[in-house]
This record gives sequence, C-alpha cells and structure tokens, in this order.
Amino acid sequence: MTRRMVFLRSGVLLLAVLMTLTGCEGLRRKFTRKKSRRKTQETMIVAPRDYSEHPFPNDVMYRQYFTYWKAWNQEWVASLHDHDSRKKIISCGEQTLANLEKMATYLVEEKKGELDVHIAKTRALQEDIEAHRSLLPSHYTTYRYRAQRLLRVVNRNFDMRHVKDAIR
Repeated sequence: MTRRMVFLRSGVLLLAVLMTLTGCEGLRRKFTRKKSRRKTQETMIVAPRDYSEHPFPNDVMYRQYFTYWKAWNQEWVASLHDHDSRKKIISCGEQTLANLEKMATYLVEEKKGELDVHIAKTRALQEDIEAHRSLLPSHYTTYRYRAQRLLRVVNRNFDMRHVKDAIR
C-alpha cells in the first residue's frame, strides 16, 4: 500500500469514528414529532348584568332615536334623488322605519297614535319600493317626494319641543 492510500483510509476511518461519536441527534430531534401540550383553560367568570333599565332617561333616548331617524330619512331622500342602488335605498328605508318605531315606544298613547299614522305611511312607502324590481326615474321622483313629505311632517310635529310633555 502506498502512503497515500494509508492516509486516505485513516482519514475515512477517522471521519467514520467522528460521525459515530457525534451522530445525527440534531437531525433526529428536528424530525421527531413533539408531544402536544394541553393548554390550561382559564375559567370564565360570568358576572350577570341587569339590562332591564335604560341607563338614560326616556327623553334622552327619544332624542337619540329622533336624531337617528332624521339622519336616515335624509339619507333615504338623498339616495332616491341620486338614483343610488336599490339595496341602499331599501336599507335606508328599513333603518328609517326601525327608528320611527323605537321613537313611538317612548311616547304616551295619544302621541303614539299620531306617530303610528306616519309609521304606516313609511311602511307603505318601503313596501312600494321593495315591490318594484327595477325603479324607473319617475318612481325615484315620486318616492323621493313622499319621503320628503314624511320628513317634513314628522320633523315638524315630533321634534323635542313639541313632544317633551308627551314622553313617558
């Protein structure tokens, strides 16, 4: 054997010994599945709250719903004027109607009866709009005038100055 061959064999043997001593522990550890650890569940503390009473007086709640109604009705009129999408017009009408109905819950029976007339007109307008699949320009104009009329009448007759004595 030549010297070169002996050196090569001893190098390979040394490399084999080193590999045996160090091993593939890092690789083995990398590819073994780790045991899943269960997360400890925190116990929920549920404190019951009583929501039967409003935190605000009825006049404040009425004023809030009146403001919401006015904003939604103005948006409804604007969307009818701008020929917006049918979905937006219907959504504005639904919000207008919902806020009118919430306003009625804070009024005494006599004033509530007066507001119910306007709620019925708003509901009829909303149903007319929903009944038409595609709105023609003449429909937009007619519905806009009806919505504006409702806005004027309800704004004039059910403003806080006029109903402050009729709130429960």
